[in-house]
Amino acid sequence: MKQASNDPAQAPKGAQEKASPSTPELRADPDAGLTHKQLRTFYDKLCAEADRLSTEIKRNIQEAVTEAERHSDEGDQASQNANQAYLLRYADKQNKLLQQVRRALHKLQTGEYGVCEGSGEPIGVQRLTLRPWTRYSVEYKEQLDRERKRR
Repeated sequence: MKQASNDPAQAPKGAQEKASPSTPELRADPDAGLTHKQLRTFYDKLCAEADRLSTEIKRNIQEAVTEAERHSDEGDQASQNANQAYLLRYADKQNKLLQQVRRALHKLQTGEYGVCEGSGEPIGVQRLTLRPWTRYSVEYKEQLDRERKRR
């Protein structure tokens, strides 16, 4: 009796990853050359990062808001104000990263994941492993950085 292969490369055209009730169907751009196992790994990393960022953002904002007591000493008040400003700036930075993570999760569901938004070339697996929310290939990102420096 012939067993069915678990290799996505041998799966019939149009076959898709079986999703658990809580996991959406995961798809990458065909040019990306990513396996279902890699997609699941990236999905899990992105979900964990989104959870971590959401928790940190809430904690930082809560800490900034609860530190709103007034101090009679101007130095203490200035220090508190600086700390609040730092926490809010940091929460804003984390929120921007959270938006990138959510964008990557969306791309995993729409089949656009794994290719550079600037050049259309596949993003390397090593880069995606380090930053699964990345939007650009290394080459294109370096080009953007060079252009930014020239300005």
